[in-house]
Amino acid sequence: MRGSRLSKRSVALAVGALLTLCALFVVGRPWGMAESDGYRTRLQQLRLASAELEQDVLRARLGLPELHGSEGSAFEALKARAETLRDVPSFLSEEERRVMAASLEAYLRALEDNRALLVRSRQAQARGERREADVAVQALLERSASAQAERLVTTFLQLHERAQLSNERSRVVFFAVSLVLGAYVVVVLVRLSRASGELATLNDVLEKRVEERGRALLLAGEEQRTTEARKAAILEAAPDGILLVDEAGRLLELNPTAERVFRLKASEAVGRDFLALALPASLPAGKREDVAAALREASGNATRLESPCLRADGSMFPAELTLARVPGEGPARFTAFVRDITERKEVERMKNEFVSTVSHELRTPLTSIRGSLGLLEGGIVGEMPEQALDMVRIARSNTERLIRLINDILDLEKMEAGKLELKLAPLEGLELVEATFSGLRGVADAAGVSLRAVVEDAPRVKGDRDRLIQVLTNLVSNAVKFSPRGAEVAVHVRLEAPGRVRFSVVDRGPGIPEVQRGQLFARFHQLDGSDTRSKGGTGLGLAISQAIVNQHGGSIEVESALGTGSTFTFTLDAARSVSGSHPVVGASVKDSSRYNVLVATADTELSALLRGLLSQEGYRVVRAASLAEAAKVLEETPPDAVVLDTQMPDGQALDWVRSLREQPRTHELPVLAVSGRSAEGEGVGTPLWVDWMSQPLEESRLLSALRHAMRRPGQARVLVVDDDVATRRVICARLERLGTVQVFEAADGESAVALARETPPDLIVLDVGLPGLDGFEVVDILRQGRGRATPLIVFTGRDLSRADQRQLTLGITRHLSKARSSEEELVASVRELLHELLSHKDGGLEKRAVS
Repeated sequence: MRGSRLSKRSVALAVGALLTLCALFVVGRPWGMAESDGYRTRLQQLRLASAELEQDVLRARLGLPELHGSEGSAFEALKARAETLRDVPSFLSEEERRVMAASLEAYLRALEDNRALLVRSRQAQARGERREADVAVQALLERSASAQAERLVTTFLQLHERAQLSNERSRVVFFAVSLVLGAYVVVVLVRLSRASGELATLNDVLEKRVEERGRALLLAGEEQRTTEARKAAILEAAPDGILLVDEAGRLLELNPTAERVFRLKASEAVGRDFLALALPASLPAGKREDVAAALREASGNATRLESPCLRADGSMFPAELTLARVPGEGPARFTAFVRDITERKEVERMKNEFVSTVSHELRTPLTSIRGSLGLLEGGIVGEMPEQALDMVRIARSNTERLIRLINDILDLEKMEAGKLELKLAPLEGLELVEATFSGLRGVADAAGVSLRAVVEDAPRVKGDRDRLIQVLTNLVSNAVKFSPRGAEVAVHVRLEAPGRVRFSVVDRGPGIPEVQRGQLFARFHQLDGSDTRSKGGTGLGLAISQAIVNQHGGSIEVESALGTGSTFTFTLDAARSVSGSHPVVGASVKDSSRYNVLVATADTELSALLRGLLSQEGYRVVRAASLAEAAKVLEETPPDAVVLDTQMPDGQALDWVRSLREQPRTHELPVLAVSGRSAEGEGVGTPLWVDWMSQPLEESRLLSALRHAMRRPGQARVLVVDDDVATRRVICARLERLGTVQVFEAADGESAVALARETPPDLIVLDVGLPGLDGFEVVDILRQGRGRATPLIVFTGRDLSRADQRQLTLGITRHLSKARSSEEELVASVRELLHELLSHKDGGLEKRAVS
């Protein structure tokens, strides 16, 4: 095409060049020279005739015969000749023509004058006046026509010479231009020839392409027909209903499955509004707006949601809708995939019932078995033979293992189903670590591994307390299992910018081979090796931990070096800092600002450490550098507790504590001993109030011991409601061993309500799955009377949703799972809730219990 356009343009330019040559040829007027030569010849003939006339006049005057005819006819002939010269050559300009015309007029006048003089001469001669005749002839010769003719010829020759010069220049220009244009014409002709060849080639190529395009169109038509047939087959065989909707929401097309799902024909549905056709009128406006918004989505991303749909006969069915914009230009089109999930919902319902049954029927007896074994191990029936005690420990250990396995499997199933609900709240990082250490203290002591918390900047996180403790428990228990005896497991918590909190669990175990790290968080994955196998475990802990962290919007990773140890790290969003003091839900309630603590030590570094730690917790700290100074503080301002360094410079700390126990005023004063030696504090004071800690201090243990030690004595009534006899007996036995608790039992909801009304309890431990009135109904009834402010611990094997937890709430309420919470944790929760109660009543409970 390009060559073709070039050829046409070149031809046009060549034709223009030829026309230009013609124009130049016309302008150059080469025929003008012939015209000039003819005119000059006539002028010369006129001059010659004029000269001959003068000769004849002279011959006649001398009496000689005329050579050229009579004089009269000669004048007429000359005049006629002169008249012919009025047609001036065309190459002369207007000015030049006027000059020639003036010269010709001068000649004609001279010719008339000569005739007149000749007549005058002859008349004078006829009169005999010879002299006058000679004068006339002399005047004729002086003003002869031949002279005028000569001037006329000279003028023309001058003009002719000038025209010749101009003609020569024109010829030179014409020649040069002709050369250039001729060369251009040659070039154009050559290019035209080439373009013609290229055009022929392009024509051949174009013909081939037309043939190929024709064959391609035929193939495309066949493929389109095949595609249409395949599409129709797919639409007919698709298990989902597929509907095509325009931007106004009108149905354009639907497949046979959609006809069966909605129970109407395509001819009846096309053109109708999709939302009005498919969605029931009773559907909440928010759900309907979600579907409408998906139909307006312009990005092309598919939107999947569940919604009840309406059939043509008025019946409804649960459906999964997938809505997406059809790519392409033109009017917007949307596809709606409708899947009837009635069977899936039924399977989910059956599965949920099975999980609920498994949760209750397995967890409940296992919980009572574990609690009974714990009581036996604790000596409730007296001292047992060592072999029997070992068997009890083995049974309890395997019961714990079985409970963990069931919990992990159920948790994993819940996470995969997307039904794990998180109770997000601001949490103290230190409290999470303390709670984790509290549950694993026995495991760590049995393994000979110490636990240490390193918390920087007291960070707070936003998360689910129970689930985060579950993550830390999984990581710390793994670290303890793989650490050698005498090693330390450290949990570091620090604030990372921007707004992230980093938890790191560091051990000094054998490390993890690099080839196995990629599968470390897979389900049921365990490290290879005999040592690893001997540690036991289900291989689900890390998978569950990763799922929990991911659902919190965090990430978990591991770093390890063989022979050095491993570090498991996860990061979470930091909680927004708030002003004021707000107790964290599920954590220990701090009210320590009213307590005075005496720190007795001569070690300035230890004193600074304790002062900073206790002040941060809200205690007022008084320091004594010697036993004498400590005794003086006791005399002036009795503290609520004493933290005593056993290495005092002025006496034996052990003797000093014995002296305190002998005085009525300080007999029950809590004393916590800090020593560089271990096991030295056996028998010091009352174990209920005194704890012995070796350096380096475990800060979390010190704070926990201090909080428990400063509880004031009293007695509270606790109502335990559970339909499982074994579980109820285990819980009651555990609570009765506290010594400050009076326990009441109820096996069903009606009995629980009656007991609560007859003898209002100070705290209720409630199961949910009860015969008769269930736990929800019991709480609803108690909420209507005086029991609405009663502290409540919900201890159940059922997995509670957020809505369930909100409904199962009275006063201060905690929700514990039998699957994830041991009897020790239950008892600890009872202690913490009753601690505030007993502290504020100052013996009031004793009076009420006696009355």
